[in-house]
Amino acid sequence: MAVQAIEQCLGNIYTLDSIDLLIYASGTHHQSLPYDASAVLAALDAPTWLESFDLNSTCLSFLSALNLAQSLFFAKRYRRILIVTSELATGITLNRNFTLKPEVATLFADGAAAFLLEEQNGDGLLTSHFETHHTGYSFCQIKGGGSHVNPHTSEHQDYLKSCQFEMEGKALFKHVRKTLPAFLKKGFDASPVTLSDIDYFLPHQASAHGLKKLPSLTGLPTEKTVNHFSTLGNQVAASLPINLHWLRNQPETAGKHVLLAGTAAGLSLGMGVLKL
Repeated sequence: MAVQAIEQCLGNIYTLDSIDLLIYASGTHHQSLPYDASAVLAALDAPTWLESFDLNSTCLSFLSALNLAQSLFFAKRYRRILIVTSELATGITLNRNFTLKPEVATLFADGAAAFLLEEQNGDGLLTSHFETHHTGYSFCQIKGGGSHVNPHTSEHQDYLKSCQFEMEGKALFKHVRKTLPAFLKKGFDASPVTLSDIDYFLPHQASAHGLKKLPSLTGLPTEKTVNHFSTLGNQVAASLPINLHWLRNQPETAGKHVLLAGTAAGLSLGMGVLKL
């Protein structure tokens, strides 16, 4: 999916050798080693040696990569940065024992998106703000796949279970409901734009319940909110760029201010304002 997204993004205008940096920004992974950006370049059979790395802040990975790219442009390090997000989420979230966590098994979907960024004055990411609320570390977890759960010393079924997604949904939503308004206020207090300047609100498509509650938490009306959860589901980090692509292709959106915001396992909160 990442390869297809990149090929569609570059089209017939750009080639890989015109890119200075590839950032693979995703919460799911192809394998433990090597890192995924390298796997993508290998699958593309890239004609040149290209700098690349992975960035993982789970559902906020794309927004984190966008924020990093902005800083790198400001430092005059790169001319063009390609961000790709590819999430095969159903493979690690779908619990085969459907009676255990059906609300989790039906939550996630797969998806991929790629964005080519160039330094440009005036438009782009105008502001951003991130916080990690580590007290919510256990709210969303996949315990397996690292050193935390050793496959050589664990029972087979226990290890398989550790590789599945676990979520404390009520605790997660309670924390977000309590902290999101103050988080957004802090972000806008340091921003050149205000909440009233926002034309569109593009939230991470976490859940139908969460999206329904956002207008009362943010002060932004439902008609400004992009909500495609019923058709696209929660595509982890891919939900923000996929819905951003949709928004950019709507009529009369050029020059509009878009608030991107969401939460991620960790527990992290992130926001950014884009001028399209």
